[in-house]
Amino acid sequence: MKFIERLFGKKQEKERSHSVVFEFGELAGIVKKRARDEEDGLKPVVRDGYEAIRHALKELDDLKKELLDAEPIENVSKRGEKIGDSNRDNLAHNLKLIQDKLKLPGNTSPVAASQFFQEAKSTLKTVLDNTSRSLMYIKAIYPQQYQKINQGLAELEDTLDELNSSIMQGVENIHELQHISEAIDDIRMIEEETEKSTKRMSELDSIYENAKEELSKSDSRLAELESSKEFERAKELGSGIKEIDGRLADTVSEARRLFTPLSKAISRMEKQDDNERAVLSPENRKILRSIKEDPVNAIEKDLGPFLAELTSRMEGGELGLKEQMREKTLMQVQVLTDGDAASSLVEQRNAYLAEKEEMVAELNDLSIYQEREKIEKDIENHRSCVDSTKNDIDSESKNLYSLKDDMERKRSVLLSNVRKVFGEESEIEYKA
Repeated sequence: MKFIERLFGKKQEKERSHSVVFEFGELAGIVKKRARDEEDGLKPVVRDGYEAIRHALKELDDLKKELLDAEPIENVSKRGEKIGDSNRDNLAHNLKLIQDKLKLPGNTSPVAASQFFQEAKSTLKTVLDNTSRSLMYIKAIYPQQYQKINQGLAELEDTLDELNSSIMQGVENIHELQHISEAIDDIRMIEEETEKSTKRMSELDSIYENAKEELSKSDSRLAELESSKEFERAKELGSGIKEIDGRLADTVSEARRLFTPLSKAISRMEKQDDNERAVLSPENRKILRSIKEDPVNAIEKDLGPFLAELTSRMEGGELGLKEQMREKTLMQVQVLTDGDAASSLVEQRNAYLAEKEEMVAELNDLSIYQEREKIEKDIENHRSCVDSTKNDIDSESKNLYSLKDDMERKRSVLLSNVRKVFGEESEIEYKA
């Protein structure tokens, strides 16, 4: 024990009494060497402890065999002997369990030895719990063997406790050094994440500034385009086309009004045609549908045959119109038959269409609207990029702040662990 204390106790106290400043980049190597030195210093102790445990296990195995071969004390009844044999077998079985479960590690690692100690103590406790009653019978029937086995179990436990007490401080030191290594790994991982995040932030800033610059350029191009003479002409043409579309819509209304007085008569002709009471010719049926669905198209057709049949059927009373309605309808039929109103409307509509066609052709020759559409799409894309990149920057900034907080916590943990091993005045320097 004095050797162990001198190796790990007093030496540790001497080192802890001095202030030490560690460079973070070198700390991992120092800790690794310190842990290796700790292990190397304990390996002879573990080896000696294993030898003592191996000897104690062999003694127990010999005692188990001696118990199985032993004779009970004199004057034991047959029933007592039978009970003794049963409990002797139980104890022998549990002693064999000790041999089976207490397998010494294949190396002299002090950490492995500490784990072995914990498992071995647990096994011994289980065995003693399972054999406490059997030991009472063995004590009564095989007192000498009981005394030897009891002493052998105590010696095995003592060797285990001695091994543990010899390496306990060193193993604790190794665990503390492992904690330092883990904290170093955590900090290095955060450093890598911080480096990646910082690089990503730089890339995002560049993307953001470029997108803002492109957005500004596109805004300027759009303003320049919309102030050009070509754009003004395009607006004039667009307004002119819109105005002509209004006039063309008026001609549709005018064409529909030409046929409005005929609506009742036409409706009855259609029903009679559907009911096959008075079937129209295919040509007149097309004229009727055109009047109802596309009056502008109807006024451009030869309405004579249709109007003649309509007049004949009204005058013959086949459509069942009252006199006043019939006369009103016949008057409008005459207007349509004369053709002046329809011709004038067709001529006016054709003039509008020709004017619109000319304007559309001129407008199509101008690329100004296509250019504006492209610029507006560019503006939309640049603005979307600015907004999304700004959100990414905000998110990355929060990540950096979080990493900074994590770094402070991990450095605090590392310093605490270092001071446990190397002294309360120890410090760690980090490169900027």
